[in-house]
Order: sequence, then C-alpha cells, then structure tokens
Amino acid sequence: MTTPNFSVRVWVEDVWDTVQIAAEPEWPVTRVKEEALRTAIGTQADPAQYLVKLRGGLVLNEAASLAQLDVSNLTSLTVLAARRRPVR
Repeated sequence: MTTPNFSVRVWVEDVWDTVQIAAEPEWPVTRVKEEALRTAIGTQADPAQYLVKLRGGLVLNEAASLAQLDVSNLTSLTVLAARRRPVR
C-alpha cells in the first residue's frame, strides 16, 4: 500500500543539514538511513558507521519499518556517527 506524499526529515549530523526523504511506511529504518547519507554526504558514507535516533531515543532495531515505529509524515529522524570523532 503506497501513501502519497509520505516523507521523513533526516538531520545528518556530519554535514549539519536536514534532508527530506520521500519514503514508504513499509521501508525499514536502514533504507531511510542509507538514502539520507547518500543524499547528504554521497557514496563514500558507510551506513554501518552511523546510528539513527527517533524522538531522542536510539533506534535499536533498524530492520523495523517506519510504520512499526509509528513514524508519520514529516517526522524527524537523526543520523549520527556511531563513534565519537576527535575535534580538529
């Protein structure tokens, strides 16, 4: 079942920018993370090196669909590095 005009906003910490991803409620969080990284950073980003937060909490099961996590249209997610990086 396709929901027209369903999208999520994803803040990608590495670039301090928000991207809007046209998604489907059935998409797993992993797919949204991959799309956001590809859009914001490019192909060099390794999705395994990033975590996803929803409503301030870490998404532990990224295989869960957006619908299973009660993500509605224009909900915000955060993608951040799994490990802290040194400040230069």
